Amino acid sequence: MNQVKSQFQIIAASVSTLYFALFAYGAFVVIRQFEKIFDSFGAELPIQTAILIGSYRYWGVLCLISVFVLYKVIKGENRRSMTLLTWLFVLSLCLVLFATWGIYSPVLAGSG
Repeated sequence: MNQVKSQFQIIAASVSTLYFALFAYGAFVVIRQFEKIFDSFGAELPIQTAILIGSYRYWGVLCLISVFVLYKVIKGENRRSMTLLTWLFVLSLCLVLFATWGIYSPVLAGSG
């Protein structure tokens, strides 16, 4: 039973690492395009959009942490590693919500 649990955790950590890599790459591509659009307007951006544009380049750290967790899981140190992976996933969901809010806030602020 322990071998099955260990194999499941390795697969889960591998899938999570791939997810975080795709998440960081997708955020970099999409938010960079919006950054170019917002720069072409030349207007002052809301604070959440400015924070988003200033921070999205560092979201790849999630992938690096996930690679470290994958290494720990493969080495057999699973308990805290899987908890960390769960918190990273929750953080990534919060970042998606923050990115959506940050991208659309200039549009919504201008419509009111």
